[in-house]
Amino acid sequence: MGAVTVRSLAAADEAAAEALLDEMLAGRHQVRLGERIDVLSLSGAGAWDGDRLVGVVTWTEPSGDGGRSELAALAVALDRWGLGVGGILVETAAAAASAAGATAQWLVTTNDNLDALRLYQRHGYRLTELRAGAVDEARRAKPTIPEAGRHGIPLHDELVLERDLSAPRPGNA
Repeated sequence: MGAVTVRSLAAADEAAAEALLDEMLAGRHQVRLGERIDVLSLSGAGAWDGDRLVGVVTWTEPSGDGGRSELAALAVALDRWGLGVGGILVETAAAAASAAGATAQWLVTTNDNLDALRLYQRHGYRLTELRAGAVDEARRAKPTIPEAGRHGIPLHDELVLERDLSAPRPGNA
């Protein structure tokens, strides 16, 4: 296992990115906040170990709602969890959004996603909203959403987190 290199996703990376998203997030089409989006249609980056894609992150360009960007998807191969790949990709998305003029970056995860919650909070994201029952509702549009998550926690709610991109990240002040 070598060090990863991060670069923007290119059209030639689509099959590898889609396979990783299929494995880790049940596909490239994500349902959140009552909306279905194709996360591979957005700006993104991949983490590579040689020729193997081991992580993907996608984000939106800043919008008119106060210059906010969405971190739309983050997937890291299971054998790379806990090795810093997720953190590198989170910071890649935040830096790209900031460079494009975003003042904040937000994301949606689920109530069961303890690993993601730990990662995002370590990188300066704060809980801003609980959408009770939103996953139950999304499951009607995307039946492949499981009833329970990785830790056996029933999946019911969406959590919205946001990071002020102008503030120093905890530990980097």
